[in-house]
Amino acid sequence: MLLGLAAAVAAGGCVVNEGEPIDLGGQEVLLTILHSADIHSRLLPYDMQVGAVDRRLGLQQDNSPFGGAARLAYLVRRERGRSGRVLHIDCGDPFQGAPIFNFFEGQVEFRVLSEIGVDVMVVGNHEFDRGGPNLARQLDDWARFPALAANYLFEPSAYSQNDLARLVRPYVVFNVQGLRVGVIGLGDTSSMFSIFETGNRLGITPLNAETVAQQWVDFLRPQVDLIILATHQGLSGDERIIRNTEGIDVVMGGHLHIVLDPPKVLYDCQNAELRAERGCTPRPVILSHSGAFLKYLGRLDLVLRRNPSDPRNGFEVVSHDYTLFPVDATVPEDPAVKYLLEPYEIRMEQVVNLDRLIGYAPNTVRRFGSTGGDSALGNLVADSMWLRAGIETDFALTNTTGIRSDLNPGPVTVEELFNVFPFDNTITTMFLSGLEVRELFDYVARRTASRGCSSQAQIAGAQVVLNCRGCERTGGLPCAESIRIGSGENLREIVDDGSYELATNNYLAQGGSGYVMLRRNTTQQDSGIPQRDAVIDRIRGGGPCVEPRACDDDGDCGENQVCACSGRWRWNDTSGLCQDDGACAGPGRCVLASCVEEVADLYLERVIRPDEDAEPVACDLRNHAGLECAEVACVDGRIGAAEDARIRAYLP
Repeated sequence: MLLGLAAAVAAGGCVVNEGEPIDLGGQEVLLTILHSADIHSRLLPYDMQVGAVDRRLGLQQDNSPFGGAARLAYLVRRERGRSGRVLHIDCGDPFQGAPIFNFFEGQVEFRVLSEIGVDVMVVGNHEFDRGGPNLARQLDDWARFPALAANYLFEPSAYSQNDLARLVRPYVVFNVQGLRVGVIGLGDTSSMFSIFETGNRLGITPLNAETVAQQWVDFLRPQVDLIILATHQGLSGDERIIRNTEGIDVVMGGHLHIVLDPPKVLYDCQNAELRAERGCTPRPVILSHSGAFLKYLGRLDLVLRRNPSDPRNGFEVVSHDYTLFPVDATVPEDPAVKYLLEPYEIRMEQVVNLDRLIGYAPNTVRRFGSTGGDSALGNLVADSMWLRAGIETDFALTNTTGIRSDLNPGPVTVEELFNVFPFDNTITTMFLSGLEVRELFDYVARRTASRGCSSQAQIAGAQVVLNCRGCERTGGLPCAESIRIGSGENLREIVDDGSYELATNNYLAQGGSGYVMLRRNTTQQDSGIPQRDAVIDRIRGGGPCVEPRACDDDGDCGENQVCACSGRWRWNDTSGLCQDDGACAGPGRCVLASCVEEVADLYLERVIRPDEDAEPVACDLRNHAGLECAEVACVDGRIGAAEDARIRAYLP
């Protein structure tokens, strides 16, 4: 560990805004920290269903769409103007989660963060999704801020990582109008360790977060007035670091998309061995998390005062206040960032039609199961892989964390499927023995147990029971109690010497997320079929939400349905109203009323010009939407988008 620290010291941190010293003794000092994290490429506003937690935090469905970097920029600049001493800290994962990353590989994210004026960023895990050299190139070309990860040791043998060793620093010191603020960064380690048992292909050795944090605190403490730890370790990781270190004043975190409002106040120096070794006395530490996907901007206001009885610790936080700003349609857009994004939006539309209608979801299709087992969206994804022409294996398995959001009710477009499935994973097949299938699902059980007994895999062509407590067979570790392969009448318990063909994604096949039993398999065949495309094909192969039924008027249709036909809705120039004839002069089809409204709204957003009267256009689009809804595929249980207890996870 000392070697790791020595190497990092050689690489060095940096001092920003160094100027003439200012005597702050004997006065209270105010510092504002603006906090973002886990942007995941949501640089453009997006729609979502607002849940109970987000409603409590201030998001309202009527203020859709949400997020957007131009709105964040407006809030950041407004809040900077309201305060004297301000730092904006981003806690990692600006990459991966929307099409703009798939097309431009991080260039846009770093350009936007630089334009917004982020002061410092912690390196997360998705920054490496296009490899270390890509991260180094994007940082070098576009980032006008330091990137931190004190707990990453770059291996000299990994020649392609030399740039990262130069670009990623352990810490930065800011002189904020005389207040010396040291910011130490800790990157994600769980994903690093999960790729391989020892080391990883990135040429980076993750170091123990608590040990590294304490060493850098000790190094910086005599030089600064305040120490902020910026992390991508997740809530439990941050709490563990605080308990087992001393000298940190504030922790700003990310990784698990959690919002802490208000922030937690925890005490450091909780380890008896630490107290005995260092003679420390527990001090309060503020812990803040501000969520993900640009739904919020956090503002933490600190009141600081020098503690003359403990000069080693510089200033102490004597009080704090926290404000969480929703990023929604009520927030104006910053023109500079909006202008920056426009050419990228145009380029994406030229390459692929992101607005193309794939299907219609009458209800939310959720990525997590209601009982901790299989989920509606997970079953749709796994079925799409399992039943894909040219694949058609015995069973399929994909990781739950690879599905990044629910499928919202309403029109399902290519863009939304990029948001739900941002990773460009392909389907890989391989043959496993019965013993290997058991090893695979035992590992799924262990991962599931570590995540609150919520299944970390989604499957098709199989049924499993996951015991999150443990079995005698596995020495008390979580295990798969029952594994059956097949479907319907052909569902059979596995036999150890049997052979079973699996379809999975290439990330898991390469050992991602700790699936080392798949990485060592020598029968792998990468089909080259993108997982996202398989889902699109599965949806498009489904039927409409309403069984085909001819109609003359709405009375011929069921509840919440209308009779759709060409020319039913006509704009009346005299009255200035959209006239609904209520009946069809020609053949009509029964469709969901909500489908007509929402598909028409979708098209209106895409075709209306700022200077054009929207109402006549909207009226005509209702006719077009009605005909679309008669044919477009329905995302429901008929194509597998429903829970069916194929996975049961329980804690005895």
